[in-house]
Amino acid sequence: MKKLFFFDIDGTLLQCEEGIDSIPNETRDILDRLQKQGDDVFLATGRCKCFILDGVIDYPFNGLVTCNGAYVEYKNEVVYKKIIPLEALRKVHDLCVENHFAYYFEGNQFIYILNRTNPRHKEFQEKWIMKEEVLVDEFDLSKIETYIGMIVVNKEEDVDNMISELSCYFDVQRHQKGLSFDLTLKGESKAKGIRKLVKALEYNMEQTVAFGDGRNDVEMLQEVGLGIAMGNAADVTKKAAKYITDNVDKNGILKALEHFSFLS
Repeated sequence: MKKLFFFDIDGTLLQCEEGIDSIPNETRDILDRLQKQGDDVFLATGRCKCFILDGVIDYPFNGLVTCNGAYVEYKNEVVYKKIIPLEALRKVHDLCVENHFAYYFEGNQFIYILNRTNPRHKEFQEKWIMKEEVLVDEFDLSKIETYIGMIVVNKEEDVDNMISELSCYFDVQRHQKGLSFDLTLKGESKAKGIRKLVKALEYNMEQTVAFGDGRNDVEMLQEVGLGIAMGNAADVTKKAAKYITDNVDKNGILKALEHFSFLS
């Protein structure tokens, strides 16, 4: 039976903090083998298209589930998108202005930011290799189209209030480390994006396999036919998975594919 494989980026295909900032050649060979045997391979990421690293987006994936499922493509054609409403954009903007937080509203071509000089922004940009040319800090909130947000607070004591203020619009999902969070629209998830794609392609969820490590991968790993957590995954993500493989830098993807005999 044909399989559809979905791969998270950060902590799954890559490990930027360990110097793995592009898909390793051995992993590319694995993806090639899956495609050659008739399976499809997809990204399933919290990143928007212009935030995907060059060493990832240069691979010919069959499609993309981006923005934690709020923007989905198959062979460069839009399958599904959910735009952040203006009211929610303004709520985040006002909160960040008042508290000197950093924010990011992500679209396909640009990432809209509040303050280029904010030290939190500079740290975050460098950590996640965010390209300078896609950042825009002068814009009209009412004229942008974005599908996911991120926020970086200043200290741990800021977290509870920030979540309280924004949870009416967003599922606020903490990143693995630090004081940064995804702002995923209520009702959106990688799982939903995958369901939209699978339905559009007239397949079924039993044919899906997903790899992930973060808190935003929990629903995806629970709903696909086979959810696989990386060895470096968050504890909550491991609990959601049907199988736990090895770390990114220890060929976790290959080991799992071999364990389930997915490679002919």
